[in-house]
Amino acid sequence: MSADQVTRRSAGFLPFVDEDPTCGPPLEVDPLSRELAEALARNLKGTADPTRLQILSVLLAAPEGEACVCDLTPLLELAQPTVSYHMKILVDAGLVSRRKRGTWAWYSVRPEQRAVLDALIWGDRAAGPRADHGGA
Repeated sequence: MSADQVTRRSAGFLPFVDEDPTCGPPLEVDPLSRELAEALARNLKGTADPTRLQILSVLLAAPEGEACVCDLTPLLELAQPTVSYHMKILVDAGLVSRRKRGTWAWYSVRPEQRAVLDALIWGDRAAGPRADHGGA
């Protein structure tokens, strides 16, 4: 059988179409840059843990805006190495800064991250730390 005979048969085959007519025109938008997407992913990984979210809530609500691991261990009922591990992840994610004072390290939310973390932690109550946040 020739190719002409095959294509002229109406055996339920549809003709080949280069484009899907139901899809519509191509999108005219630019995706998030790879650099920004990687930074955002790093930040999201930093917050993707209940303990780290608790730590961030303490740092956001702390009167001086900072806390030491020695302050966090009794609040979270966790051992110092566990809290230090989570602090390292938060620092590496760029969410928290670390400042050494004597033998202790003090941590605070980075100023440029504060607004987004307030919104993430407190939701529509992001006006700042208050007693109804469940803590300090």
